[in-house]
Amino acid sequence: MRSGSCRRYGKRIFKQGRKVWLSEFIMRVETRISEAYQEIEVHICNYEMNRQVEEVAARISHVVNDTITGVDKNGVRLLQTSEIIRFFAENQRVLAQDERGTYAIHQKLYELEQFLDAGQFLRISKSEIVNLRKIQRLDMNLAGTIRVILCDGTQTYTSRRNIPRLKKALGIK
Repeated sequence: MRSGSCRRYGKRIFKQGRKVWLSEFIMRVETRISEAYQEIEVHICNYEMNRQVEEVAARISHVVNDTITGVDKNGVRLLQTSEIIRFFAENQRVLAQDERGTYAIHQKLYELEQFLDAGQFLRISKSEIVNLRKIQRLDMNLAGTIRVILCDGTQTYTSRRNIPRLKKALGIK
């Protein structure tokens, strides 16, 4: 078995057996290379389940799995998260919509909110998460809400409490 050498990820350097910074906490990254492993495995070990563990798991999941499984009348499809226009809840189901259609997915909206890139996706209401890169225009003429027109022509609305988050994400004052 070999141990991994110095690896550079973004601006951070992870070294085998050393403590490193990731966000607000310290963790140890260890690499093991052996013919006994048939695929890459990632194990997260800690004395308790807490915010840091959830954040590390979400980040690893996002890097490794940039796809979500969706089901439509033709079967199961792997959806690229970058191509998804929005996620929304309807009739007690969570759906993902892209330019080809709408797909049922198994995750809940709060799970998607943790999994998805916060710089690309934003929860605009209790029942909807939109891809910020798929917003075509905003209609701010309505009192107390903003109508969001997406790239495929879908119109949706922000809840009042999410208006400041939407404006901040889009750089609107």
